[in-house]
Amino acid sequence: MHDAGNLTRLYASILKETRLIVRDREALVILFVMPLAFVLIMSLAMQDAFMEKSGVFTVAILDNDNGAVGQGVIAAFSSAGYMKTTVLKDAHDEADVKKEINSGRFKFGVIIPKGATTLAKGRVQRQLNFAKDGSGNGVYVRLISDPAMRVDHSNLVASSLARALAGVENRLLWEAVASLSGMEITPEREKEIREILDGNRPFEEVKAEDATGTRTASPMPTSVQQSVPAWSLFAMFFIVIPLSVTFIKERQLGGLTRLKTMPVPSSVVMAGKAIPYFIINQLQIALMLAVGFFIVPLLGGDALSIGNSPIAVGILTISASFAAIGFGLMTAMFCKTTEQSTTFGGTSIIVFAALGGIMVPKFLMPQFMQSISVISPLSWGLDGFLDVFVRGGGVSDILPEAVGLLSFGLVCLCVAAWRFSLKPR
Repeated sequence: MHDAGNLTRLYASILKETRLIVRDREALVILFVMPLAFVLIMSLAMQDAFMEKSGVFTVAILDNDNGAVGQGVIAAFSSAGYMKTTVLKDAHDEADVKKEINSGRFKFGVIIPKGATTLAKGRVQRQLNFAKDGSGNGVYVRLISDPAMRVDHSNLVASSLARALAGVENRLLWEAVASLSGMEITPEREKEIREILDGNRPFEEVKAEDATGTRTASPMPTSVQQSVPAWSLFAMFFIVIPLSVTFIKERQLGGLTRLKTMPVPSSVVMAGKAIPYFIINQLQIALMLAVGFFIVPLLGGDALSIGNSPIAVGILTISASFAAIGFGLMTAMFCKTTEQSTTFGGTSIIVFAALGGIMVPKFLMPQFMQSISVISPLSWGLDGFLDVFVRGGGVSDILPEAVGLLSFGLVCLCVAAWRFSLKPR
């Protein structure tokens, strides 16, 4: 009978809290619309920055040659993992390439002149005949870059273009040698030569190695993989404001004092406050995931990829919600006015977000800031989501972050319950 009575009180408390939440439409708009807007804006605005940080550059290729030179450059750039290549149609010209770069759509442009293959073959033929080239000039393939690009990035793309052209030169040289030996260069034979050259490269691709052997590769998230969990966590913790405000208002109106005079355990009161906000948190993360899956790609961004462990995502969501609600209840217990709770709650969440890599991704921070980000519970949640979304982790990989969030929430709830049990002064 006692348990049944507590369940009835819990149901009544949940119903009362839900009505208060529904009436505060402005707070609902903030809880759902604000993170949605941030996810859309940051996913799209930071897309190029994330690609550049991970060594991926957008390149437009204007092929006026339509021959071996153009084909070789396009193939080399398209196969490079650090370039996102777009081939512009014949209707474009140099002015269009520069316009696209200045507009921010591309960071680099490659212009292959008309007749480049014919000129290159002529120079190769003269080399084989040991004849001096009277023209004095080779085929000039132009590289145009965004003036805001770093010099090392521009040099990287320039060296990639030079390597692609060297490959074309090697191919043309083989074809010329075959022709001098009397071999007829048919399309089939040309394809065979290309396959031989591709399969018989004497050197492996050079990759930088860590001198200590201790550094492990950590794949970079896309902008949407960063933004969706980051701003979802921010929204989940932002419930500290409406949760604490409604609690304080109820205390000021004498509702909590009356509850203390009744045989209602503090756990029932706390649970009645927590459960509606727990449901809101689950709706928030579901909405943000849906935006990442469906809306961001429609606006030109990358589609969200969440890895292979939805169970791990669920555990992180529950853990983060528990931590957020615990922090909100603790804030409500110690703040005497709604103004105090709004100021303290909002400021603390913004500080947590700034330290935790929500507003500025941690990989863009200096090493000192990265080292102190561990004090933010939002950092734990974000690291856990990135472990799943980017690194393909599972439940075992996110357990440290989940346990940290649950422990943080439990400590906050214990402090809140202790404060609530004290006699009002």
